[in-house]
Amino acid sequence: MDETEATAAAAAPPPSAVSQSRLSSVLLLLLAAAVVFRIATAVFDRGNLEGGGGGMVRWEPREKAARLALSASKPILYDFTAAWCGPCKLLDKDWDDPTIANTVNSAFVPARVVDRAREDGDNPPDVAELQKRYEVSGFPTLVAAAPDGRLIVKLEGYRGRAALVEFLQEARKK
Repeated sequence: MDETEATAAAAAPPPSAVSQSRLSSVLLLLLAAAVVFRIATAVFDRGNLEGGGGGMVRWEPREKAARLALSASKPILYDFTAAWCGPCKLLDKDWDDPTIANTVNSAFVPARVVDRAREDGDNPPDVAELQKRYEVSGFPTLVAAAPDGRLIVKLEGYRGRAALVEFLQEARKK
């Protein structure tokens, strides 16, 4: 080995340091990708709930629901939900059922009320007022209300598709 090769060999990092450095870079890149993915899914989930979500049901903005219910002479179906709520996600799958969605779309003015207290610290005043008016203490809660806001019937918790169908039939009769 000549003097130049000896100097280069002495200056080069040991093979384990090179592989450890690459490993650290890969882990840092994976961590950054995971953070970006988590942020993107949180934004998507929030937009999905507030912008409609819930399968084939044509959710109306809650701000318009009472006015639309009055003009259509239909009751309002409020779906009180939250992004973090596991049972709410089970209920969301039921909104994909064409029979259930057709019933809701034809007989009610459906409106989602998304609780943001856990994520944002509190809810907008109109959400807090609706939760107080209908005594919502858990999620999901479905409320069928007359166009004037009078409670018709309420279903708390997720009890399966059959209970949802029964609730919707009962709400249509009143």
